[in-house]
Amino acid sequence: MVLAAAVAVAPSLAQGAPPKVDAKLRGTRAPATELKQSKVIAVPGGGTLYRFRQQVSGVPVLGGEAVVSDPAAAPPGLVVDVTKARIQKPPAPRIPEDRAIATASRAAGVTRTRAPSSARLAIDPANDGALVWRVEIPSAHPLGDFEVLVDAVSGDVLGTQNLLHDFRTGKAKLFDPNPVVENGGFAGLRSDHNDRDFHLLTALRRSVALPKIKGGQNCLRGEWANAKLGHDAHAVCKRSLRWKGVTRSSDKFEALMTYYSITRAQQYIQDLGFSRANDNPIDDRSQVAVADAFKADNSFYSPFTRRIKYGSGGVDDAEDADVIWHEYGHAMQDSESHSFSTSQDPASGALAEGSSDYWAAAMSSRSPGTANEDDVCIFDWDATTYGDKFPAVAPFKTGRFCGRRADVPWTLAKALDPSKSCRFDIHCVGQVWSSALWDLRQAIGGKKMDTIYLTAQFMYHANEDFNQAAAALVDADATLYGGSHQATICSEMQDDRGLTVAGCP
Repeated sequence: MVLAAAVAVAPSLAQGAPPKVDAKLRGTRAPATELKQSKVIAVPGGGTLYRFRQQVSGVPVLGGEAVVSDPAAAPPGLVVDVTKARIQKPPAPRIPEDRAIATASRAAGVTRTRAPSSARLAIDPANDGALVWRVEIPSAHPLGDFEVLVDAVSGDVLGTQNLLHDFRTGKAKLFDPNPVVENGGFAGLRSDHNDRDFHLLTALRRSVALPKIKGGQNCLRGEWANAKLGHDAHAVCKRSLRWKGVTRSSDKFEALMTYYSITRAQQYIQDLGFSRANDNPIDDRSQVAVADAFKADNSFYSPFTRRIKYGSGGVDDAEDADVIWHEYGHAMQDSESHSFSTSQDPASGALAEGSSDYWAAAMSSRSPGTANEDDVCIFDWDATTYGDKFPAVAPFKTGRFCGRRADVPWTLAKALDPSKSCRFDIHCVGQVWSSALWDLRQAIGGKKMDTIYLTAQFMYHANEDFNQAAAALVDADATLYGGSHQATICSEMQDDRGLTVAGCP
């Protein structure tokens, strides 16, 4: 009887969506008959986004969604598919709603509420397609908005989380984005001094706020970053949340840099309109990132563990915000297209590296007082311990070491030429992509280009190549801005980079 009630209030079929949009649902993992239109979003330029929610026998599938983009002047396309395949028809619930709410309240330790609790049936793919009560409790004591999943057949509690955003702000003095930029060059900074303090480095720190630290605790664990430290990934905590006395000789400095830089990046992503609230999140979670995780001069994001780890070899990687943002760029890619982030295709790998370099350059441009050279010279503090081992990229012999650059004038063919310096290294080839994106950013404007770039990455797939990634930019621009930047994108990608781009004349 309860299940029948759930069916009665379920949204209707995808009524109102044009047939050409409905046709794109044939490519989803779930059968198109399970997809119900949930939202229609008008975007600038006359395009429309259609969101669909997966339901089986009228019961919503948690996390099951699809999005079709219908640009004003181009055919529609399926741009998001996180539907779940082979979801079985749910059984009849055995646990009544009031019992589920009582069970959930005990599990969350709720003794007093701010408003009535509610419960809705759902299917949970993370628990073998179990039929669950999704219980929502606006709790007064303890303070929280608790979401509790209660198995509707057995009565077991399958998960509890507090969705109430109660945050604190910490304080620190850090590099923003790194000491080379703040110093205006390498003068006095050509040695790492084995992680020791010295006057110039200490003086180059800037006072910053550490926002979004979750309430009820005193560690670097916030809404968008969970910064840990060392091989054992231990928490960095202080009751006052005031770390202004920490200098770079302390390992805590790198954890503070990590928390601050990732939080800044996600705040910018949110400001551009990408969030859970808008149903288009990009790594909108508390990203675990471990500073000084190992002694090698390397850092990485793992799509398996979904963690970022920064090394301490040479200059500690997490002392340079370029490195922090680059690795966060990979986490963003994984959030937008897991198949792309786990691809073994060399072209996809070069795109991933170039995209992350671009993100580092874009974020650097948002730091106080940076110039173009500061932004396009990637890893200019980290490179002090290895930059002299690599020749400067002509014609950019500025005396500044750069791990890579985001303003090389190469075509893709030149980067792939066996006689050139890249020798098929994906990081080197990726400079073609980061530089193309940077040129477009200069031409289109920062926020518009970053919105196009982030939207395009939702369209990437496992074997994405440069031509397809450029076409995704054209498609994203058509969806967002009615194709007003098509000519600029096509000129950069075809004329300057030698690509062949669908959608370009």
